[in-house]
Amino acid sequence: MTEECALIGWKAIANMFGVTERTMISRRRELLECGAIFYMNHGRPPRKQVCAFPSLLFRWTILKSSKGRVI
Repeated sequence: MTEECALIGWKAIANMFGVTERTMISRRRELLECGAIFYMNHGRPPRKQVCAFPSLLFRWTILKSSKGRVI
């Protein structure tokens, strides 16, 4: 079993889906509500950045598509 690394930042999350950062940011509320993204302090000096695990993002896409919605 391999370890899963978190994606840090909107750019990394958007690259996973092949869309723009703005597209993913517009879905921020939906992603937060289902628990697919979270915020943590990262970097020097520490600042709050969005993070996500790929497996949770895949789960979000499955849930969204099962309801017949476009991702």
